[in-house]
Amino acid sequence: MPYMTVIIPQVTNEHKDTFLGAWRTISKEMNDLPSVLGASGGQIVAQDGAAVTDFKFLQTMAFATLEDAKALETSEWAQAHKAKYEAAAAGPPLVGMFKVADIPKGATPKAFTQFSRITISNESKHGEVRKAWEELMGILGKESWGGMSVGEGEHVGLGLVGWDSLEEAGAAMKEPKAAAAWTKYHSLGSCKDIMVKLE
Repeated sequence: MPYMTVIIPQVTNEHKDTFLGAWRTISKEMNDLPSVLGASGGQIVAQDGAAVTDFKFLQTMAFATLEDAKALETSEWAQAHKAKYEAAAAGPPLVGMFKVADIPKGATPKAFTQFSRITISNESKHGEVRKAWEELMGILGKESWGGMSVGEGEHVGLGLVGWDSLEEAGAAMKEPKAAAAWTKYHSLGSCKDIMVKLE
């Protein structure tokens, strides 16, 4: 199973344009690195159902192995970009590493991707959380993808689902059956839901 790193850099509004201007070059460079299966990113436009007004960005990188991820982290390329980031950022990035299902092949990207993160009290609840998520996706008629956190610390599940628009997502979640399933899923842990407009 592959691994995916999710990164939320702490970029201020002041540095927004500079960051976005550099993103396309950085994204291409990441996707050209032999250790990276794929990289993507985009602006966070909503969080926990509310519009985001300050600039927030989320990026992902996928790897075949943890060794590939560690090799990139210590590479000259990563160290050079880390130095540039630290010179302009408001603080260290938020980073999560997840062991995920095989990356879907041939899937058509949607305009928006929802990242649903749930922190659970212990790993034994994983099956219950997964079942609740799958029930929700069944009601919504959506295919999803995701995995579980790796390493020490909290047990965190991550579910990704694509939407054509924010309006589609909002309307779907207001349907009574979906709303009930959403509430049930959220009752199983501490949740954070982010909507990203992928570049």
